[in-house]
Amino acid sequence: MNQKVETETPRAKGNAAIYRWVALVVLLAATIGGVLLYWRHAELYPSTDNAYTGANIVRVAPQVAGPVAQVYVRDDDKVASGDPLFDIDATLYDAALRNARAQFDAAASAAGTAADGLKGAATKLEEKRVALEDAIGKYRDAKAAQTEGDAAALTDALKAWHEAVDQFTAAQADFDTEQDKQLTVTTPTVQLRAASAALDKATHERTRTHVTAPASGWVSKMSLRPGSILQAGSPALAVVEDSSWWVDANFKETDLGRVKPGQTATIWLDMYPGTSLEGVVESISPGSGASFSVLPPENATGNWVKVTQRFPVRIKITSKADPDRPLRLGATATVKIDTTEPAQSAQ
Repeated sequence: MNQKVETETPRAKGNAAIYRWVALVVLLAATIGGVLLYWRHAELYPSTDNAYTGANIVRVAPQVAGPVAQVYVRDDDKVASGDPLFDIDATLYDAALRNARAQFDAAASAAGTAADGLKGAATKLEEKRVALEDAIGKYRDAKAAQTEGDAAALTDALKAWHEAVDQFTAAQADFDTEQDKQLTVTTPTVQLRAASAALDKATHERTRTHVTAPASGWVSKMSLRPGSILQAGSPALAVVEDSSWWVDANFKETDLGRVKPGQTATIWLDMYPGTSLEGVVESISPGSGASFSVLPPENATGNWVKVTQRFPVRIKITSKADPDRPLRLGATATVKIDTTEPAQSAQ
């Protein structure tokens, strides 16, 4: 039985070799093109995953010393600017205010009609201070009686407190204006000025026994309890502001050649996968992160090793806040900057 054996012709072998070489060249060209495109894209759109969200942190400290009498907030509570946080025991400050008031009344009587304007302003100031105490008392009662799901009374009391603060501030401004008016320089008027200044100081210290939120945000690092002794200027808690958020992105120095303030950026937060935020470059740090460390590197040594440094780039988050995805301080993020657009003002 004869078996037919098919053999490949030299021409067919040559064509196959050509096809393989063409495929290899095409693959090589595609690889080089892809690398060049990736390199160009990375140059035009530098990115980093070494980024963290930031916000302003206000350390809240009382302006007067004393034991804590009342605490109105807890850790992670949301507060608005001017909301009550805690009270300092006002016993000593009430006594100082009564003493200052008595000295002022005596000096005003000795000054005669020259003190009429100042006396009227002082009376109005005291009325508004008393109204302020009444408002904080009602807020304290509403806070104690608050039930879950029923915050109407507390909201009304808080609104009344803010109105009382505004009225007291206006009365204090009027009192200060009266103090600045020129009076005939006599012994009674000099004594009146001294007494009005002492009354102003005592009133100020009395009202500062009510410590309020300096900004809108979230209460943090809260460990106060009634009875805690606080010193004036000693931080008692912190408030993380909600008005401005940014991302501090640490870019390699080799990626900063085209980055300019005002360029747009896209931000991805690890805590919210699939969600992106818009931002704008605010500033580029004048020094690397290592330069501001506790122990900065000493490169003038014999054992020097060149290491690519990272520079913090601050990117302001411009996207509208989403209540379902609140931003949190220190969250990790990935940032990409578009350097193809001309830099604009980062307002």
